[in-house]
Amino acid sequence: MNRFLNIVLIILFLQGCVETFEVETRGFEGLLVVDAKLTDELKRQKVNLSRARPFEVDSVIAERNATIRMTSGSGSSHAFQEVSPGLYESLEVFGASRGESYQMEIVTADGSTFLSEEVTTPNPSAIEDLHAGRTVKDDGDEGISIMLNSRGSVNGNSFLRYEYEEDYKIIAPDWSPWEFDIVDDDLCDIVVGQAFGFGVELKPNENNNRVCYGHRESTDIILADSENLIGNSVSDYRLRFISKNDFAITHRYSILVKQVSLNQNAYSYYENLDSFSSNDDVFTSIQPGFLEGNIRAADGISKVVGFFEVSSVRSQRLFFNYTDFFPNENGPPYPINCTISSPALIPPGAHCSTAGGISDGTLGSPLIDGIRAGLYVYYMENLITPERIAENEGRLGGLGPFWVKPKACGDCTELGSNIKPEFWIE
Repeated sequence: MNRFLNIVLIILFLQGCVETFEVETRGFEGLLVVDAKLTDELKRQKVNLSRARPFEVDSVIAERNATIRMTSGSGSSHAFQEVSPGLYESLEVFGASRGESYQMEIVTADGSTFLSEEVTTPNPSAIEDLHAGRTVKDDGDEGISIMLNSRGSVNGNSFLRYEYEEDYKIIAPDWSPWEFDIVDDDLCDIVVGQAFGFGVELKPNENNNRVCYGHRESTDIILADSENLIGNSVSDYRLRFISKNDFAITHRYSILVKQVSLNQNAYSYYENLDSFSSNDDVFTSIQPGFLEGNIRAADGISKVVGFFEVSSVRSQRLFFNYTDFFPNENGPPYPINCTISSPALIPPGAHCSTAGGISDGTLGSPLIDGIRAGLYVYYMENLITPERIAENEGRLGGLGPFWVKPKACGDCTELGSNIKPEFWIE
């Protein structure tokens, strides 16, 4: 949604500009931006509403407290509710019926009404085969291509858009069955046989943080027009290229591909949107009416941009392991530099002073502070021997009793979720 909104704002800003201009963002603030997709999937359908904002404002200005309803040509009606700022979901689970027409109505909190054109649900196109293959790009980058074959719908519909979701296994390379246990964090808590009160011990690691699962979703506009291909079908269409150095394929990887069948108007809308976002010379190529949507203000005055998409979706999932394609090679590097260090338990120069009978520690513990800040995980012991103390001029201050590594190296929850997805298979 953020990428869609950013592209729309830039288009509005540049529409009709072919001469030198000063960068200003006036004129489009307050414009309603609509991202609405109704599919034939049985689910709670979603609509995103926001307001155009100046470029210097990073956060999305959500459109709150709107009323949204989708109505079919046969008379059924589906209301929506706001579930988070600017995000609206249908009250019930439903999907678009094949061949049925739908219209969306939006009434904003200020009473403005916006209506979409009536859009008919297109027939679906089936994914016949989803497969992966080891490939080398023209620039020499080696990796894995995700390719598919698709058969056009019986009515000749050939306007397709693709989305995908990736899930992948993460294994913390330096996970340990032990973790830190802070037993005393008071520098001046003097006990017999202990020079300072700081104390860190080890306890069994009972956290499920060795194996996790990462997730990411496509953000690009991916279109395939099978009218330009043989037999109204998509053949070995490369949807995604993953470099062999991409951490996501280190162990086991899964991709869910969604093939979205559109009508011609929706396809043209996304084609224009994609052409703009990939154009290197946007300042001279923008023409008035470049991004024509299908939503209008009922009063003919209020400003709105966006598209009401009604589509048919077919999906297929694929799994593979890194060793399936690179059996004799090391996997991609871990995304974190797992350097080893040994932070001091007691900082150099630490001492306690007594004022009014109350002891006051003047310095904190680098080790304890780092553990509490989530910076470290236990790697191995670094025993403080008489030899180390002698090398440190007879002082304990500045010596580290443990070797540690960055937390993500031993705790995979820093990079993903330790809850295995329901669909996951080994």
